Amino acid sequence: MSGHGVQTDVLGEATEEVTVEQIAQDAGRGGHPPLLVLGTFERVGSNWLSDTLRSVMPQHNEPFRQQLGEAHPLSALGRNNGTELTALNRHHLACALHDLHGHPRHAVKETNLYFVARAVTSLLPASPVLVLTRAPLGIASSFERGRLWERWGYAERYVRLAGAARTSLWRDWAPLLPLDDPEPAVALARMIAVNTLLLAHALGPDLTGRGRAVAHLAYERRVTDPDAVHARLADFLDIPLPTAGEKGTEGAGAGGDFDTRRAKDRLVAVLPARAAALTRHHVAETLARAHRFADPDAIRTAAHWLAGDDEYEVREPGERRAAAAPQPPAVRRTPAITWRPAAMSPVNWRNLLTSNTEMADFLNLLQEAGLDNTQDGTHLLICPMPHERGGRLHLDHARKWRVSPGYEGHPAYWVTWLGAAAVAAWHGARLPTRAEALEAAAFAPTPHNTAYAHGDTVPVAEPGRGAGQIHHLVGNVQIWCSDGPGAGSMEPTRRYLFGAAWNTPGDSAAVKQRRARYLLGSSRGVGVRLVRDRGACPADELGAWEIAQRISEWTTSLARPARSPGERDRLLLAALTNRVRS
Repeated sequence: MSGHGVQTDVLGEATEEVTVEQIAQDAGRGGHPPLLVLGTFERVGSNWLSDTLRSVMPQHNEPFRQQLGEAHPLSALGRNNGTELTALNRHHLACALHDLHGHPRHAVKETNLYFVARAVTSLLPASPVLVLTRAPLGIASSFERGRLWERWGYAERYVRLAGAARTSLWRDWAPLLPLDDPEPAVALARMIAVNTLLLAHALGPDLTGRGRAVAHLAYERRVTDPDAVHARLADFLDIPLPTAGEKGTEGAGAGGDFDTRRAKDRLVAVLPARAAALTRHHVAETLARAHRFADPDAIRTAAHWLAGDDEYEVREPGERRAAAAPQPPAVRRTPAITWRPAAMSPVNWRNLLTSNTEMADFLNLLQEAGLDNTQDGTHLLICPMPHERGGRLHLDHARKWRVSPGYEGHPAYWVTWLGAAAVAAWHGARLPTRAEALEAAAFAPTPHNTAYAHGDTVPVAEPGRGAGQIHHLVGNVQIWCSDGPGAGSMEPTRRYLFGAAWNTPGDSAAVKQRRARYLLGSSRGVGVRLVRDRGACPADELGAWEIAQRISEWTTSLARPARSPGERDRLLLAALTNRVRS
C-alpha cells in the first residue's frame, strides 16, 4: 500500500485509503517516541531491564510479535510479510502506535521479529533502540535447562520460518534455513543467527550513525560488570535510574519461565559438548552463507552481536530425570457470585474476578452468534496465546473455546478493554471507574499474589475469604476501568488499568500508579472486575447475539470514509455502554 487512494467498500461507499507511513506519522504526534528494546533472540535476560525501568517508564511487552494473529500482515509468525492492511488492521495499528507514544517516554520490548523486523522498526522511525544480545551458547543453555525447544514448540516454528523464507520477498534467505529436518541444536543456531542478521539488516543506516540513536547491551557485560551496564543505560536514556536496591522489586517468589531476575555472576553454559559444538558451527555457517546476498555491514554487525561464546564455561548437564507429567493447579472451590458494597463505594462490586470458564462460555456464545474473536489477524476480545506462552483460552479444531486444564477457576487475562466491556454488558454490569477502584482499594487487605509470588495467577477464590467478601480486590490481575485519560477528539481512546497483578509489584505506589491502554490492548496481567450501580436489574443485560451484532456493526463501520481513530472509538464506546436495544 503506497500513497493515498480512494476505493469502494462492500457497502458501495467511498473509503479513504491511508498509508502505513501516514498512520505512523500521525501516531508520532502523540508524545515521545518509545524506546525500542530489541532482543536478538529469546532468553537474552531482559527482565533486569524491565525491573530497572519499571518506575520511570511505562512498558509494553511484544505488542507485535505476540499480540497479532498469524493472518496479520505484520505478524512475525505469518507468511504475509507485506503491509496491506484491512480497515480493522489500520484502526488497530493507529491506536496501538498512539498508545506507545507518551509522556514520559514508554519502552517497547520485542524479540524474534524475523522477517517483519524492518516493517516494525519503520513504524517507529524516531525511536531510540537498545539492542539486547546474548551469545548463542548462553541462549542454547537456557533452552536446554528449561527444555524450551520442546515446550515452546520450536520445531514447528523452524518449519514456519523456513516457509516464510521461501516467499517471493525473502527467497534469498531460504539457504540459511534448509528444510533438512535439523536436530534442535542445529535449528536453534540457525534461527538465532537469522534473527540477528535480520535485525541488523532492518536497522541498517541507524547502526552507522545516519539515523536514530542505537545502543548495544550484552548480557555477558550485565553479568560481569553490572555497574558499567547500568551507567551506560542511564547515559543512553539521559535519565536518572534507580539503583539495584531502589527498584521496589519484591522477592523472587515462584519465578517461572518469564521471571529471569535471579542474579548471576558467572557465565556458564550447561550443554552437552556436541550441542555446544553444533551451535558454534551452525551460527558461523549461517553467517558465511549470508555473504552471498546480505549487506556486508549487516553481517559484521550481526557477527559482533553474536560474539561471546568464548566467555562461557561449558559444562555437561547432569543426568536428566524423566520429566514428570505437568500437574494442573489445585482446584479450589469457587463461592457463589454475589454483589456487595466495598467500603463507602456507592456501587456494588462482584465478589469474584471474571474466570476463564466464564470467558470461554461468553466467547462460545459470541462465536455462535457469528462474531469471530480474531479478524484479519487483529484480536477483538482476548489475545489467544498458546498455553506455553501464558494463554489459558484456546479455540480448538471444532471452533469451540476451551480452557487449559486446571485453570478453569483462574481469572481470565489477555482480555482487551472491548472484551471486558462486552462481558460487563452481558452481566448487566459495568467496569469500575479508577476513582471507585482507588476508594475500594484503600480498605482492601494486603494484596494477594503479586510480584511472582506464585509464578502465575491463582484461583479467583482467595484463601481465607468467604462468599460475602470481595476476593482479590487488589492482586492476582490488574483490572480494566470504564474511564481513562482525556484525549483530543481525533485521538484514540484509552482506558485506565488499576491494581496489581501476579507479575507486577504490589506496593502502594505501584497499585496507585496511573496506567492506561487503548481499547484493543491486552496483557498477561490484566483481567476483568465488574460493578453494578445500585438499582441495576436483569433488564440491563444484553444478550450475546446483540453484543455480537453491535461489535460487528462497529467493525463494518471502520471501512466507511473519513473518521478519525477517536471518532471510531467513540462509536465503539456507545455500542458497548448503551443498554437501549436497537
